[in-house]
Amino acid sequence: MKPISRILHSIYRSVVKLSLQVNYDFQTWQEADLPSGPKLFCSNHFSSSDVHFVTTLMKDPLHVVIGPGFGIPVVKRFLSMTEQIRALTPDDRKKVVQVAADYLKKGDSVYIFPEGKLNTQEKLVVFRPGIARIYLANPVPIIPIGLIAPRRRVRDKLSKAAGRNMTVVSKNYYANIGKPMEFPMALEIAKTDVNVAEKMICDALTFEVSRLITEIKTEKFWS
Repeated sequence: MKPISRILHSIYRSVVKLSLQVNYDFQTWQEADLPSGPKLFCSNHFSSSDVHFVTTLMKDPLHVVIGPGFGIPVVKRFLSMTEQIRALTPDDRKKVVQVAADYLKKGDSVYIFPEGKLNTQEKLVVFRPGIARIYLANPVPIIPIGLIAPRRRVRDKLSKAAGRNMTVVSKNYYANIGKPMEFPMALEIAKTDVNVAEKMICDALTFEVSRLITEIKTEKFWS
């Protein structure tokens, strides 16, 4: 990440952290130490707030795969300046895997929401194969994360900047960070059947993210 992008990213992260500390009951858990070097982070996605809040969960400067945010003029400029990964149009999405893999090769970390759209918190949306394709293009540890907030805290709110309603979270937000995952078997299978390898990775990540969410509800803290 370029120095100016890193500085802007750090300032933004600090602002979000302060907001969470002041305005939210923000709880996080982590099952294991994160390895050094580039990592691929992924989680479920139930609100527009996720894109902001997840940047506080790790120390790595992040390149987050973002769609609708790039459709907001002011936000678009900031996202570009901080080197976030554009996934707004079909043409953009065709480039995401290569752009993300290139950042990983440079030693940077990437965050992606494999569902590709917001879920209702009733169940996860099927994970799209993009995350598996990024991993197969440049294998690094994948860090699964489960996100959740009480449904009473999730609501639609009109965003003047976006000119539309956005699903946002207030007061409570919880994140459970899982153990690093790697898929050597999928790398071997991909040599002969990429589709099977992609499904193997996506199925394993879906299971793990779901487990992390359930663990917050049943074994961690839930209010």
